[in-house]
Amino acid sequence: MKKTSVTLLFTALLLCRQAVAAEPRQETMSFGGLQREYTLYTPDNLPSRAGLVIALHGYSSSAQNILAYSGLNALADEHGFVVAYPQGTEDQNDNAFFNVGYAFHAESTVDDVGFILALVERLLGNEQIDPHRVYATGMSNGGDMSYLLACEAADVFRAVAPVAGTMMVATAAACTPSRVISVLSINGTADNVTRYAGDLANADGWGAYLSVDEIVNLWIGHASVEKSASKVLDFSGDDSIALDHYSTDSGSPERLHYRVEGGGHDWPGARFAWWDLRRLLSVFAMGFGEHRGFDASAKIIEFFNKNRQMSQ
Repeated sequence: MKKTSVTLLFTALLLCRQAVAAEPRQETMSFGGLQREYTLYTPDNLPSRAGLVIALHGYSSSAQNILAYSGLNALADEHGFVVAYPQGTEDQNDNAFFNVGYAFHAESTVDDVGFILALVERLLGNEQIDPHRVYATGMSNGGDMSYLLACEAADVFRAVAPVAGTMMVATAAACTPSRVISVLSINGTADNVTRYAGDLANADGWGAYLSVDEIVNLWIGHASVEKSASKVLDFSGDDSIALDHYSTDSGSPERLHYRVEGGGHDWPGARFAWWDLRRLLSVFAMGFGEHRGFDASAKIIEFFNKNRQMSQ
């Protein structure tokens, strides 16, 4: 009798969850002679003037992976915005990627900036999405892509938030944003993939890219902001995360940089679902889970929401 009651309760809870939570949809669109894929999450009861977040996966990863570990869908329910997860195309090594100019992608003609802009234009067909509240974030290669969008599509994106991202030397040299854009970045000082000190000699084969400090200074220069705060933050014992804040007197635009001392190639505070073994293993395989007291996703959405307030 007790077992039956528990089963009924569990079933009722599942039905309640299904009643209040929307489901992500797999969609496709044609662009540049290719059939491109993306996953779209639209919360039920989406408010008017909702924001749109483009979330970009890392090299060799997938839209489904970043959907799982970022937890952005739950934050979208809470804060009322749409999330789109584009899927990269496959390179010569059969790895999914976004074309940001890596040395071994020199022959690639994939136009991912154009694809993402076309995707944004398509999604803005939903009249509830505010065209002044379009943002981009991403992990690693997706973070690199976020920087590239800030350089080449600042007229579309209000703010970007790269995690473990960098800028290729060629990208930085050609970066002339059409307007000032707010940038939040998160990097680990012990990252052995996106090296904090950069890799101007191309020792790792990705191509020459800047140090994190050079990237921070580049966006400080674009925004003409000054350092207004620098402090060590305490997130449930994670006392090795430092925040550097740059802004103008008006607070808009702003530049935030979270420096994770000793942190690796990580999305701090990555989620996982214990019942989904495939996704759980993918999270741990990436080395995620460090600094769990620091919720990168929540900080990113807080940053995007703040930029909404500054734009009103």
